[in-house]
Amino acid sequence: MKQKVFIIGFQKTGTTSLEHALEHLNYRVHGGDKNLMKFEDKEALKSYIQETLKTWDAVQDMPWPLFYKELYELYPDAKYILTIRDSKKWIRSVVTYFASIRIPLHQKIYQVPCAEGYESRYLEVYEKMNTEILAFFKNKPNFLVMEMGVNFDYTTLCTFLNIETIPEDAFPHARNNKKRKLPKYKLYRDLRSLYWNYKKDY
Repeated sequence: MKQKVFIIGFQKTGTTSLEHALEHLNYRVHGGDKNLMKFEDKEALKSYIQETLKTWDAVQDMPWPLFYKELYELYPDAKYILTIRDSKKWIRSVVTYFASIRIPLHQKIYQVPCAEGYESRYLEVYEKMNTEILAFFKNKPNFLVMEMGVNFDYTTLCTFLNIETIPEDAFPHARNNKKRKLPKYKLYRDLRSLYWNYKKDY
C-alpha cells in the first residue's frame, strides 16, 4: 500500500499536471468529489473520506483542499502538497477557463455566481485558504509547496515522496494549443458560458 498523497492546491495551480505526474509514478489518483460538500456532520464526512480513499493513493482537484484538516486528522502521516501560483496569473487563468459558467460547486466555495465579474471574491478565498494551509502545516516534514514555474519537476516531487528513480521524462504540462487560446477572447467565453449554463441548467 502506497503512502497517501494529498494535493491541496486550488484548481488552475497545476493540479492536473501533478495528477499526471503521480499517475506516471503508478499512483492511483482520485479527482474532485462534489459529495464532500454534502456533509454537515464532521464524523460522517470523515467516514465517507475513509471509505472513498480505500481504493485510491492520492487526491487532487476541488473541493479536496477545503478539507485538509479532516484529511490530516485521518492521515497524519500522509504526504501533503500545496500547489500555488502567482495570484494575478491564477485569477486570469480561472476567468479564462471558467468565465461566466455558473458552476454550483464553485458557488458553494466562493459564494458568488461565477468567476468573471467576481474576481475579487475568488482571490479573497484563494489567498485566505493558502495562508491558512501554510500556517497549519508550518514546520511539518510531510508538507511540500510546489509553485508553478518554480519547482514543478520530477526531482522535487520524487525527493519529497522518497522515490529514488526519478523519471527522465518532461514533467506533464497543459498543451498550448488553439483550443486553449480561444477562451482568451471574451466573446468566445460569453458564448461558451451561455452554452454550458443552458446545457447544465445552471
